Amino acid sequence: TGLVRFICCTVSLRDPEMISYASDVRCRRRYSTHIRGGVSGMEEILSRVVAPLPSYETRDKSPPPPETNSLEFMYFYKSLDKEDKLCFLTKLSQDFGVDHKSVSELALKLLDTQLRDLATILLAEDRLRYTLTPRYKQLFSHISRVEGGVKFLVDLRADVLEIISSKASDSPHIRDLNGALKSLLSEWFSVGLLRLERITWQSPCEILQKISQYEAVHPVRNWTDLKRRVGPYRRCYAFTHAAMPGEPLVVLHVALTEDISDNIQSIVREFATLDSDEDVNKINSAIFYSISSTQAGLQGVELGNVLIKRVVCLLGVQRYSYRY
Repeated sequence: TGLVRFICCTVSLRDPEMISYASDVRCRRRYSTHIRGGVSGMEEILSRVVAPLPSYETRDKSPPPPETNSLEFMYFYKSLDKEDKLCFLTKLSQDFGVDHKSVSELALKLLDTQLRDLATILLAEDRLRYTLTPRYKQLFSHISRVEGGVKFLVDLRADVLEIISSKASDSPHIRDLNGALKSLLSEWFSVGLLRLERITWQSPCEILQKISQYEAVHPVRNWTDLKRRVGPYRRCYAFTHAAMPGEPLVVLHVALTEDISDNIQSIVREFATLDSDEDVNKINSAIFYSISSTQAGLQGVELGNVLIKRVVCLLGVQRYSYRY
């Protein structure tokens, strides 16, 4: 084998319980059209679907709320327009977060235990830690167990991030809501739960179409262009997750060349490789020329660097000199 060089050119970055069909249809029918229930309507549905935090003593014994609560929340939220979503998320974050009075009381109790034995201190700390859990965080955990729930929460966080970036709200409660969502998504999308897939022309049409739509660095011009990018002397890899089937999370494009190109456009627009037979003896360089994150709601969840490292190992170039 010849010297393989690596160049990174451009970076852009249920198993649930059975739910009765009748309940599912009722939820869909009720929230399938746009609803402007006003503030009172939002308060009513939040009070119904966001379960109270169980007491510390019964936290492991309390039965989970019915899955219809999660479905109702999802369908109601999807029915709202942008302005109503802001109002809804503001009420959720302000009224169904942490019980600040209980936290203050437990914090004082923790201070009073500092001169006592370690077991008492640890118990007080655990009680305080549990009380710091927002009520909506438990709701999110239950939503994640419903079909389509994880994707819903990813999109929900995208809405929250848009609210923050556009300064539509400067509420610290919204920022806490974003932090809680990011923490949960970071756990659910940890490296051990991700699947590395190579995308080829034989991949499902739905995946190929999304690869084309999500390309953020060098837009795909047509199907011929896409076919070339997953064909000979090219590699396309994506991370996927079992909770979001058919949905690439981050996509990486690689060109396998004889030499390192001094012009990225020669790689992006080269059509000579479309019907060529790949000759491994001519492959001396792996040029990583495009990486795109496809889910705005996963911003800040480390996926891109992990994908690059996994592909480097897969291609066997980690033993050689790298040039950036």
